[in-house]
Amino acid sequence: MINEKMLGLRKAMKARKPNFKIQNSNDPKKRFAGRWKRPKGLQSKMRERRKGNPKYIEPGYGSPREVRGATAEGFFPVVARNLGDIAGVKEGACVIVSASVGMRKKAEIIKAASGRKLALLNVNAGEFAKKTAELISLRKKRRSELMQKRKVKGETKKQPATSPAPAASATEEAKVKSKYEDIEAKLSDEDKKKAEKAEKDKILTKAK
Repeated sequence: MINEKMLGLRKAMKARKPNFKIQNSNDPKKRFAGRWKRPKGLQSKMRERRKGNPKYIEPGYGSPREVRGATAEGFFPVVARNLGDIAGVKEGACVIVSASVGMRKKAEIIKAASGRKLALLNVNAGEFAKKTAELISLRKKRRSELMQKRKVKGETKKQPATSPAPAASATEEAKVKSKYEDIEAKLSDEDKKKAEKAEKDKILTKAK
């Protein structure tokens, strides 16, 4: 903790400090409210520090050097992006977990900070642990449902797409068989006639 006297002095100084505004911040077409930018105009009255214009940022408005950058409780915040940042945090400082950190690494940082009894500014360790447990259980449930759907889909693919055709009746088989026999008989008669004709042609050619 920092000297409470310096914190009280900084609080009193901030109560008298004006709200620094950008030039022409009251213009509805320009959305400049809430940030500061140095006026650069050649005829800028604000740059010349004339009365009736917004206040210009100057060194005299700064906080005491001992408490500059500290929180209202007197802690110096340190942004933690990994476990190495936690190891470098000294006593009398607090931790801000970076917004770019994922859930798993965030849980590791919170666990390490809680083990060293360091204050966490932007995270409540108890609520975060509860939410992560609920999220993990929900993910497991969704994963099991997805695996079950894939299993059912694979079993349906293995089954034959069409059922086998029913067997033909005996009468139909007999009709088909007799039809093929008639065709074979006709073909055999034609082959015999062709062979006889070929022999006759041979004999005639020899006689000549």
